[in-house]
Amino acid sequence: MNLGKLNEKCPKCGSKDKTLRRQLDREHRAFGTTQSFECSDCGYVFKKPEDEKEKEKED
Repeated sequence: MNLGKLNEKCPKCGSKDKTLRRQLDREHRAFGTTQSFECSDCGYVFKKPEDEKEKEKED
C-alpha cells in the first residue's frame, strides 16, 4: 500500500483515521507482516492478508 492510500477517506464513514495491525517476527522484532489495515471508527477493512495471497498467485 502506498502513502497516498493512507490519506484516503473511508468509503463507509468518511473518517481518515486508520489502524494497522501487524504480526511481528518473534526473533527479529523490527520485521513483521501486515495482518489488516482498517478504519479506526467503523472497522472497514482496506487491506487484509488474503489480499496479499491473491496478489502473489497472480504474479
